[in-house]
Order: sequence, then structure tokens, then C-alpha cells
Amino acid sequence: MGYVIYNRETTRFLNGKNYATEAAAKAGLTRASKADNTMIKSDYAIASTDVFYHTIEKTVERKNMMSGKTYTESVNTPSYCSPSSEAYWSM
Repeated sequence: MGYVIYNRETTRFLNGKNYATEAAAKAGLTRASKADNTMIKSDYAIASTDVFYHTIEKTVERKNMMSGKTYTESVNTPSYCSPSSEAYWSM
């Protein structure tokens, strides 16, 4: 089990890292807020990966670039892993 830092509104990961402990995730959030003076620390939360993936993470509707069909995927899906992007199909 691990922990992630995510935006409370969008559920996007802060930095894409998976932390081993909750304490490590809290330290990562503190470091990120100190490095970026415009970041509002209260806009972010920490959750275990199990809870995040099963109950918190939002999905978006996208259009498959090749077939034109719509589908849903996680907001945290990298573009190179998404059938809606050119990078996915150019491999």
C-alpha cells in the first residue's frame, strides 16, 4: 500500500509520485508548497492508493482518436497511454 497527494477539486496527482508512508507524503506536500509560493497547501489532500483509486479519483470522457468512439478514463492517465492522443497511436 502507498499514499498519493492529489488536488481535492480535480483529483489530479500533485507530482505523480507514490509514497511508501503517510508521513513521507506529508513531507512531500510540505516540500512542494515551499518550492512553489503560489501553491495553496489546503487545496491538496493525501489518501492511500486503495482508497484513492476506488472512491476518490474522477474520470473524464474522451474520444478515441482512431475510431471516434467516446470512452471514459482516469484524469491521471498520461497522454501517451490514452487512445485519445496522437502519442498513443504513434508507437
